[in-house]
Amino acid sequence: MTTAEEKMFQEARSAIEEGNRTRGKDLLTRLLKQNQGNPDYWLWMSAVVDSIKERRYCLNQTLKLDPQNKLARRGLIMLGDLPADESLAIPFEAQKRKWQLPPLGPVEKPAPKVPWLKVGLSFVGLVAVIILIVWAIQSNRLWLFRGRNMAAFGTAVPTPTYPASPTTTITLTPRIIEPTAPWNILQSTYTPTPIYVFTPHPIVEAFSIAMRNYQRDNWLEAIKYFNQALQSQKDAPDIYYHLGEAYFQIGELRNALTAYEEAININPDFAPGYYGRAKINLLREDSIELAIEDLLISVDLDPDNGEAYLALLQAYVKEGDIESAREYLDDVEILLPNTPLLDLAKGRIALSENEFNLAIDYTEKALEKDLTLLDAYKFLGEIFQVSGNPKASLEPLLIYARYNTSFDPEAEILLSTAYAANDKFEEAINLLNEILERDPTYDEGFTQRGVIYTAMEEYQKAFEDYAQAFKLAPKSFKACITLSEANFPLKKPGNAYQQASECQKLAKNDRELAHMFFVRAIALEELKNDVAQRDWERMLELDTEAILPEWKATAEFYLNQYYTATPSPSETPSPTSSTRTVLPTTTPTKTQTIKPTMTSSITATPTITPTK
Repeated sequence: MTTAEEKMFQEARSAIEEGNRTRGKDLLTRLLKQNQGNPDYWLWMSAVVDSIKERRYCLNQTLKLDPQNKLARRGLIMLGDLPADESLAIPFEAQKRKWQLPPLGPVEKPAPKVPWLKVGLSFVGLVAVIILIVWAIQSNRLWLFRGRNMAAFGTAVPTPTYPASPTTTITLTPRIIEPTAPWNILQSTYTPTPIYVFTPHPIVEAFSIAMRNYQRDNWLEAIKYFNQALQSQKDAPDIYYHLGEAYFQIGELRNALTAYEEAININPDFAPGYYGRAKINLLREDSIELAIEDLLISVDLDPDNGEAYLALLQAYVKEGDIESAREYLDDVEILLPNTPLLDLAKGRIALSENEFNLAIDYTEKALEKDLTLLDAYKFLGEIFQVSGNPKASLEPLLIYARYNTSFDPEAEILLSTAYAANDKFEEAINLLNEILERDPTYDEGFTQRGVIYTAMEEYQKAFEDYAQAFKLAPKSFKACITLSEANFPLKKPGNAYQQASECQKLAKNDRELAHMFFVRAIALEELKNDVAQRDWERMLELDTEAILPEWKATAEFYLNQYYTATPSPSETPSPTSSTRTVLPTTTPTKTQTIKPTMTSSITATPTITPTK
């Protein structure tokens, strides 16, 4: 145990002994994030958690790490989870209290007086009430009993028959049967919301209330009290940061971004503000570079924030810069030892290199450390989809969606793909509608809905969504090239050619450049224009690893079938009268390389069996 860790633990114990459970819980949460293998941390955490389930889990974790821990065993016995153990009983002598009552003198009690007058009046009143009730029932004069067939006491009368009245038919909304979470067999786990920065504001009571709600995931209440706290302390960057975090959790990204930037404006050296803003930029494909810039500033200002290093690693993976991503593996391992998130980070690197089985191995390791790690189930779904088996991704993604409480548009995009792969198009469209209702500026949502509409053969709707995505993200190559391809089902190859030409300046690497040449050449072939030969040849001149096998095979087919000599290309393509067979122009799909299977009822760790 490091000196800093010992000091923090001592502070936590002192806070708890002084009755400050909130402070003690916060410090223990930070200690457990650093080291989950210390039984003392779990034992003390059991004293400050809010529910019996959380206390039970903490005590079980203590016993798992220290099977002879008497305090943990005694606590579980008191909860009824373990049988009574006489060896753990506190000796009777130790239970004795050393105090003695002072001698008491004789106490004279006055003789009780019976209030006969009140008793008599109460009895008379009760009899009168009973008589009135019986008279009212038999008289048929009260409005309550008019027009009703009343039975005399002791006389049987036939039960009146009433005409049938129309009833409202209630149509139940069908529910999707979701897989059982694999940790349902375990006790509920203690998963506190991580707190990056905590600066007490003793004068502002609203801040304390907000932080309590924040730790309990009561985001709306937290937002309400953070805003109240800001009325008294408008120059506190940490309050703005936590306000941004709460907005981020419920998906109000605009408000979250405003709060993060306000924190930065108040204090340009406030690292959490850059970290929060980077999380928003990581959600958009065209702003990954901005996220990396913010994360580099964040880790420079706060070199001890392991989560920022982890986010930086993931950002480089998204950017395709695997070498830079590897440079931060050691930093994450030092700052977040034994964290399962590091295994997922290694899995992401493996996935980016198409090492699907290795990515699954790392995910299994992460789940061995923490079966309740939701990000692992989301990542499993991503592996299945990238490897060409989107059908299998539905089960882990449903688990993630069922238990995730924060806004995660990336996961919802993955889930919509899984729904579509399983022919659940209505569920996919409804999910994407919800995403876009929360954030109408989310270009990836429009792109994904266009993909689903294309699968449903609603090509005009798909084109409109692709056009809106490109309008929102005019610098995104993906949005640009997808809009170009959307013209083919509408029989508009000329528009496809023009749009693909616009994408050329947006291509950042050979893969995107090859994609642009492929789409543009296909458009020229449909226009029966020989200039297509130029684009086929340019594509084949690029790095072979950047060219998908389908693209290469299509280019070789056209070059061998229709072009024997290289003609001098014209500046502007114009249709010719030559006839040729145009290959299908649908977007090529990757072939399956693994067929992983996952069982939802898991007794220890998930069983994932990939096969080549």
